[in-house]
Parts: sequence; C-alpha cells; structure tokens
Amino acid sequence: MKSCLATVALLLGVLVLQLNAAGVKLSSLPGKPDKDITNLLLVSSPWNPTECLQLNFPEHCWGRGMPDVNHSNPVQVDTPWRLSDDSSRAGFEYSPRDGVTFRAEAEADSMAVRLSLEIDNRTDTAITDIRTLICLRPGSLAAFLDTAYARTFVAVNGRPALLGRDTHYSGPLPESSPVFWALNVAGGPDNLTFDDLGWFRPGSGPGRIVEERADPPLIAVRAKGTPERWLATIWTPARLVFSNKRIPCIHSDPLPPDCPPGETTRARGLVIFHEGSFEGLVERAKALLAKP
Repeated sequence: MKSCLATVALLLGVLVLQLNAAGVKLSSLPGKPDKDITNLLLVSSPWNPTECLQLNFPEHCWGRGMPDVNHSNPVQVDTPWRLSDDSSRAGFEYSPRDGVTFRAEAEADSMAVRLSLEIDNRTDTAITDIRTLICLRPGSLAAFLDTAYARTFVAVNGRPALLGRDTHYSGPLPESSPVFWALNVAGGPDNLTFDDLGWFRPGSGPGRIVEERADPPLIAVRAKGTPERWLATIWTPARLVFSNKRIPCIHSDPLPPDCPPGETTRARGLVIFHEGSFEGLVERAKALLAKP
C-alpha cells in the first residue's frame, strides 16, 4: 500500500513538473464577421494551464491621422491572430488606412509575455495624439477576479498602493455608477487634458483620476487565497493605469510617440505572472523591460 501511494505521489509530482515546464501558452478567441465579438488573445496560466486570461490587444488605438483600430468592431478588424507552432508567439497586423499599418506582437516564456505595439506610417502626414487601450481581463483565472478593489495594487514611487484605499481623490463621484479608479503616469501627461478621453472626466464618465501618479506604470492583482501570487501588466511609455472593477479588468495603457511621415513608432509592454513580493514584481518588470 505504501509503495502504491509513493508511486502515485511520484507520478503527481512529475505531472506538476511537466505542467510547470510547459510555461505560458498563447491562443486566440476568433471573432465572427457578422457579430460584435472581440478577437481576444488568450494567455494560459503557468500555475494551471487550463485557465486563461484574456488580452484585448488593442481594445482601441487611434490618433490624428489614424482611424480607430479595435477588435470589438468586425468592420474594422477581422484579421485573426497568427500563432507559432509551439504557441509561444502571436501577432497580427492591420491597415486602418492606406499607408498606415498597426502591428501587435506577443511572445511568451515560462512566467511572462512580452508585448510589442508598432505603428508604421508610410503616408505624407504625421500621426499624432495617439491613444491606446490594452485591456487585461483575468478571465478564467478566478483567483485574480477583483470586483471590489480589495486586491488591486498600483506602484507609487515603486511601492504598493491599494487602489482606492491608499490613493486619494477629492472631486465629485459618479451619481449613477460605481467609480473606476485611474492614475496618471509619473512624468507623463494629465489625461484630463485630453478632449477624446471623457470617460475619466467628472460629468462625462465613471472614471476618476486620483492624485498619486503611477511610478512605474504597473498595475497588479493579488491572488485570492495565495497572496504570494500576482498578475500584472506594464507598458513603456505609458499614459495611464486603471481598473474597471465591473468587468473586472486592469490596464496599463501605452503612449506611443507621435509618428512623422515615413517613420515607425513603438511601445513595449508585459504581462507578468509573479510569485513573491510586490517590490520583487516591480524589480522584475524593470529588468524584463530593460532587455532588448
């Protein structure tokens, strides 16, 4: 009997090692041409490969000189994600107008996904004031679903701040909707000055921008029941971090530089699975972004 139990334990241990060794895998949820269904990039959990988060990449991306690229509008984007044979890489490109190409790429390893956004401008006019939203939804990673801002943290001067509790806001709150908290990014613009982002402006939407600034622009959710585990995202350069607890989702939204005629503008990001402290997560994110 003891021998049988030992054998079962050994087999279970081997299975766990195999699952962990499998690392993060990418797949897609294709949209249907006749329906408004988002074409999401799915990212498997390194802790349980049967669970996947959903990355809406991009949820939106537009600018002066570039129509909106988004996966929620099948008239605009019906290009599926192209996946590598080993499911470690994914990408797509789309032309929202003649001479302009939007590219999205993702590359997974054992505990992170590197993200790249490019806008290639081969027209004779500049693309300016680029706004991008990248939506990360925990999906079937149930431990990371936070609908009460109880486990959603942002980085303020590199240290964890619980969104809504450790951040400060003194203006009017929404009257008929829950409030959704956001932060400007240290060294970046004030998003309240953008006329085309009314969702965060009192009187126009339920989002509210707190006094603190994200530094670095990382936002993370702590797992329920296993507090050493984190799910996080970060982009550079970035303009805003926020969370919509109703979905729930987290955002670190990139801020690609203006793109002159004949040039290409870029931003880089990460989805990170982490075990350890928040400070360790921040340092790991910085190290990964520092790599070419």
